[in-house]
Amino acid sequence: MRIAIYSDVHGNLTALQTVLADIKQQAPDLVAFAGDMCWMGARPKACLELARSETDIFVYGNTDEFIHSPQPMPENVTEEEEARWKDFYETAIWLQTQLGSENVDWLSRLPFSHRIGPTAVPSDDLLIVHANPLDVTRMIAPTDEFQQEILGKVEWPQSDEELRPLLENNTAGIIAFGHLHVPNVRRWEDTILANISSVNLPSDGNNRAKYGLLTWHKGEGWMVEKRLVAYNTHQEREILSFVKPPNWEYLLERLAK
Repeated sequence: MRIAIYSDVHGNLTALQTVLADIKQQAPDLVAFAGDMCWMGARPKACLELARSETDIFVYGNTDEFIHSPQPMPENVTEEEEARWKDFYETAIWLQTQLGSENVDWLSRLPFSHRIGPTAVPSDDLLIVHANPLDVTRMIAPTDEFQQEILGKVEWPQSDEELRPLLENNTAGIIAFGHLHVPNVRRWEDTILANISSVNLPSDGNNRAKYGLLTWHKGEGWMVEKRLVAYNTHQEREILSFVKPPNWEYLLERLAK
């Protein structure tokens, strides 16, 4: 069994097209998406419609939830927090208009997780979520050693004990997720933690689009391959400059790195 899993597209159609083309060449048994399809990019509707036509499994991410259920602004916020909430609302309204009611409703009906069992043993199962097995907001970070090697510093310190509240009730042998845009594989006790993100907006200093290819081998368990795919960032930057979605200047900077 081979399963391709991608995550965190964030409205970048050029990157998504390139990833899906590479996935097709790998000929997996299933294609899964682990959340955050539309938020922030120039072509959210085209991304969603392409994904719906070429993907078998979907779970929702935190920004998918922002679109159909934007949270009210808390009371007694600072000026900075108020500006951030207003930006969220403006982006959500823009995306609702771009996507149309049918697509927004479709996003609202996505499941939180999807579980795949290659055998009858629960500890062999693959669990697909956006961020962690409990919610779509708290991240699972790479080990401090990995961060130091890749980033030159520890950006998100997180010990095994700090992960316990998120993972102690999990029964799957491997969890595949995105949310934090730094692909990596970490072990927590007997569980493989496979961050397969991201198609867009990388945080690891490598601007190629990324996804994971997970393969089940009888007697060996799950193997995780990180796929890195170069795409035409110049083309996507030109489209951002033409469409000018919310926060388009910030996106231009991110794609230039």
